[in-house]
Amino acid sequence: MTMTVRFDPAAPYEVDQEDVVFAKPDGKELLARVYRPRGEAAAPLMALVDVHGGAWNRGDHTSGALHGKALAASGLVVVSLGFRQGPEHQYRAASQDVAAGVRYVRAHARRFSIDPARVGLIGSSSGGQLVLLAGVKPGAPEHAGTPIVLPNGSLDTSPGDESVRFVVALYPVADPLARYRYAESRLNDAGFDAKRFIESHRAFFPDEAAMESVSITRIVAAKEATTLPPVWVAQPEVDDNVPAEITAAFVRAYRAAGGHLDLVPFPGAKHGFIGQASPATDKALSLIRDFVGKFGA
Repeated sequence: MTMTVRFDPAAPYEVDQEDVVFAKPDGKELLARVYRPRGEAAAPLMALVDVHGGAWNRGDHTSGALHGKALAASGLVVVSLGFRQGPEHQYRAASQDVAAGVRYVRAHARRFSIDPARVGLIGSSSGGQLVLLAGVKPGAPEHAGTPIVLPNGSLDTSPGDESVRFVVALYPVADPLARYRYAESRLNDAGFDAKRFIESHRAFFPDEAAMESVSITRIVAAKEATTLPPVWVAQPEVDDNVPAEITAAFVRAYRAAGGHLDLVPFPGAKHGFIGQASPATDKALSLIRDFVGKFGA
């Protein structure tokens, strides 16, 4: 007997996964891993486009496996993107690919039993910066250009709907320039690999002006955001990767601009905690499901 699937925060469903080529910038095949609840959808399901972290230089479409499967088990379709990264590709390329991922999901709504009107974004760390940027500037000209693969296999570079209902940002690098300067300030701190952070920023961003240009805090404060979707932010207590002050500045700017933002602290948790099973991860997944149910419905 085939199970009927609908959104259920109790996450009762088995999950199937498959890898697909979602885009082909300059002939390069970009993979996405699609996590789908097993069964027949009672009605078209919500979709989450997932963007991994790794300081814009590391990780791939398999990085979000733990939370991808867990969220799909609640009746969501999760599409985890592989995208162009440094040092081979510098900034803008990743944002172009994320925008393409949103267009791809809508183009394949029938295939994946997705409601094209209910698409959200979830991203971790540097991926949090990428999804926030995509969320507040959908359809930005500088994010155009990555051709998506259509259901018939042809490529499409035409503009599409890149708007999203909500954004989930796990310990996001909301202000890349502030994080770069923070890393520089800790170059001589024993036990902190400041050099790795600095090198990652330099591998992806050509200069500090580029880092500043994609600071979500600056974009929102400068009223450059074209929309302010509801945002859910996780801030681990023990995070020396993205200091609490950087997140707090973003939260103040977003709320001051009139955006809805839920900031959730995670006592004792470290940066990247969503990647390992733990009580903090269980708590985050439960709260994300609640948020998605509230703003994605």
